[in-house]
Amino acid sequence: MQGGGCIMKVEKKAVRSGILKLEKNVQITLDEDMNVPDTRPDVEKIIESRGEVHIDEIEVLTDRLRLRGNFLVQILYLSTDPEQQISCMEHDFAIEEFMNVEGAESSDIAKVTADLEDLTISIINSRKCGVRSVIYFHIAISEMKFVECTTGIEKKENVQCLYESPSMTEIIMNKKDIQRIKATVSLPAGKPNIREILWNSTQLRDVDIRMLENKLAIRGSVFLFVLYQAEEGKEPVQYYDWEIPFTNELECADSQENLIGNIAVLLGNHQVTIKPDIDGEPRDIEMEVVLDLDLKAYHEFKMPLLKDMYANNRKLKLKTSPIQFENLIFQNNAKTKVSQRVEAATGEIHKLLQVLNVEGNVRIEDFHFAKQGIATEGLIFCNVLYIAGDDTVPIQSKEVVIPFEYLVEIPEVMESDRCEIRGVLEQIGGYVVDSNELEIRAVAGIYVTGFSPQTMYMIDEVEEIPYTEEEISKIPSITGYIVKEGDTLWNIAKHYGTTIEKMKQYNENLTEPLESGQKIFLLKEMENLVI
Repeated sequence: MQGGGCIMKVEKKAVRSGILKLEKNVQITLDEDMNVPDTRPDVEKIIESRGEVHIDEIEVLTDRLRLRGNFLVQILYLSTDPEQQISCMEHDFAIEEFMNVEGAESSDIAKVTADLEDLTISIINSRKCGVRSVIYFHIAISEMKFVECTTGIEKKENVQCLYESPSMTEIIMNKKDIQRIKATVSLPAGKPNIREILWNSTQLRDVDIRMLENKLAIRGSVFLFVLYQAEEGKEPVQYYDWEIPFTNELECADSQENLIGNIAVLLGNHQVTIKPDIDGEPRDIEMEVVLDLDLKAYHEFKMPLLKDMYANNRKLKLKTSPIQFENLIFQNNAKTKVSQRVEAATGEIHKLLQVLNVEGNVRIEDFHFAKQGIATEGLIFCNVLYIAGDDTVPIQSKEVVIPFEYLVEIPEVMESDRCEIRGVLEQIGGYVVDSNELEIRAVAGIYVTGFSPQTMYMIDEVEEIPYTEEEISKIPSITGYIVKEGDTLWNIAKHYGTTIEKMKQYNENLTEPLESGQKIFLLKEMENLVI
């Protein structure tokens, strides 16, 4: 080895990690016209409107993102036709946007969620409506990479190694999938046959997903409300609702019971269709719902990593480099009850007779770290459909926004932690208080997952360098050492050319932590020197 050093080969293991690179909000405005279909009567007044954004395709490009989907607008309106007083229409507007996202690369993974900030429907004339909407897209770009962790060396002769076993999180699954739910429900005996479904509301309730071996167990319920025109035209508009429970299993090769799941469920495309019952009467409704699943799963483990090393017969020059990853450190699924009383129609004299349906969604507006956890602020956006004591407009609607605050209890949360927070509407309902006041009660789910950014230095290369005779002469054969604050057995042994085992052999009851002022007898352990 004279005249230079040689390189020792280190052993490494790759750990898959997901790092959030950047987040960005993009706002787009849609300003379109919506013509009344020829088969529909003229529009006199808008009763209720709804907009749903469905994202079908996301393509990550260099410094930008291509998004394709559709914006479904549905309108329930009062018509000028006395024989068809209430009618409806809908239209799908295609969305294709290129969004500038500086720093994005084609190998990255993008998660995009859409919030409908505003939807305004205006009547241009009896056969045309104006649709104006503001949509916010929240973009999260993540980088999936393998971090190389040093676990040991191949050549271990006369080498002392220091290992540590930190907690680490490896991402096992990061993908999207869908689950289809089909069900058929029937009208009760007291309800007339269906001629046409005018309006429907499909909402998920209390969805729970558990990770099993090679599959996911999905359960929950779908709340379905329909407003329909009876087969006999003289009948008033009819309505009914069902709570439809479901239990499904979805094959998933990456799923394991011991993994930590972080799974988001959104209501995707859904439709209802009139079907004949066993007697051939139009009394059954077939519902088909698509659940959009954002699947993430993590594995927590401890792995011995080579932190430091030295040799007693030669010098070792260590070359290190940093690795960065995130550890999952907490997860909390909290729920809070929210209620609010509101006037049905300010200034109106018509009585509030009955609440037909309430639908809504939860949006977490802000959060901050508090002493005992994470303080969240959110809004519940509600649409209330109700019967009013007004013969000219018997069915009316009202938009309600309910603010709420909730402290999600999490011990020892730090400002440097990164949190993923999403709001889910678990339950919602409306109740008549008096002739002009209603109460909305809801249960909001607040799902919090926390990550701690980590930086560790890994040994990439070890160069063996011979001792010079001068260096050897400077290392004393026997030393009496007085422990200083912060000393460890490893640091002392490495500095004085001995081993921890040799130190314990000549010093009784030598254990850590060491006490300042403690006296230790050291004997040099340097055999088979390489010079």
